[in-house]
Amino acid sequence: MGNKLRNIKLTLEYDGTNYSGWQKQEKQDVRTLQATIETALSTLLGETIDTNIAGRTDAGVHAFSQVLNFKTSSDMSIRRIPYSLNALLPEDIAAKEAAEVVMDFDARRNPRWREYHYYILNRPYRTVFADRFVHHETRSLDIEAMDKAVRYLIGRHDFTSFCVSQSTAIENPVRTVLEASCQTSNDIVWFGEPLDGLIAIKVCAHAFLHNMVRIIAGTAIDVGLGILSPQDIPSILKAKDRTKAGKTAPAKGLTLVKVQY
Repeated sequence: MGNKLRNIKLTLEYDGTNYSGWQKQEKQDVRTLQATIETALSTLLGETIDTNIAGRTDAGVHAFSQVLNFKTSSDMSIRRIPYSLNALLPEDIAAKEAAEVVMDFDARRNPRWREYHYYILNRPYRTVFADRFVHHETRSLDIEAMDKAVRYLIGRHDFTSFCVSQSTAIENPVRTVLEASCQTSNDIVWFGEPLDGLIAIKVCAHAFLHNMVRIIAGTAIDVGLGILSPQDIPSILKAKDRTKAGKTAPAKGLTLVKVQY
């Protein structure tokens, strides 16, 4: 154990299916990603580790490239940390890489933007290979209309209509969406072929409100089904009323794809 305190940036991926979200809870019988990862890190490094995360994902939400940081007095090599950590983590969490960063690096406060993808499998039958990561919609969706709809969200807006109702007390519901699109996706490939019928709603922003992307996805699905039109989106934003937007799409379709610093 060394005396020098270090700040470690850790990139990992996880399948959130079996977890009650990221944030650890007082109830010991509630399985969370934070508690699982901090326990493994504390065991590995021989000291109590507290983590700071780029995006606190909800129950059932996944991450392809989540970022956290933690302070440690351990002198364990950077190369060894992810390798040894993976031996202690369950199969649905994997440490990808680690780096020593400046002491004031903050995984939550420093990101320039975060990118989420919401995956919809739009075909009559589900997939046994990726069912945990996609929302299955058997009814035919108008992808072009969905794309037009989500593009209305680009820019700086009050997203109260796209936030869970119990979060209305949030001090500032204004967020800046840098990119938003809905297109056929080739992101998931099996045996050299893209997963047939896969649609990805991509949203990139500096920060998000609670359930914001899932409500965007649910609203886009309503547009794809003809329940709403793309031209309804500006009035939904202006209304600042959660009941005007679509349903909150299921958690399993949402993945945090990238955090840019």
